[in-house]
Amino acid sequence: MPASPSAVGYADILLKSALGALLIAVLLILARLGRYVIAGLLVSVPAVSLYVWWWVGKEHGPDTLRISLRAAMWSAIPWVIYLAVVYALVGRVPLLLALAAGVVAWLIVAALFAVVLQGRS
Repeated sequence: MPASPSAVGYADILLKSALGALLIAVLLILARLGRYVIAGLLVSVPAVSLYVWWWVGKEHGPDTLRISLRAAMWSAIPWVIYLAVVYALVGRVPLLLALAAGVVAWLIVAALFAVVLQGRS
């Protein structure tokens, strides 16, 4: 059973959250400046993943990192399904409904993968 985080552990979590928030801010600024293609491409850049994998590997070791990486590779399929659903619905239904339908599709497929992958780890 993992120990509860200390004050340093919480500061580390806050730093990681701030870095993720900074990336989101950069993406939104690019979109606001009309750089939609760049913002869309940067969403898929492994910038957040890069530091997440670093910390997971450093804190939990290579076996845990491999399990996490395998799950991330499989997550590409639910992500593509999410994008396809939103793409198909944008302009046909209200934006919030298109995004919600994409999330529901992602949740269903991701849950199926989680059940399958959890049984294999």
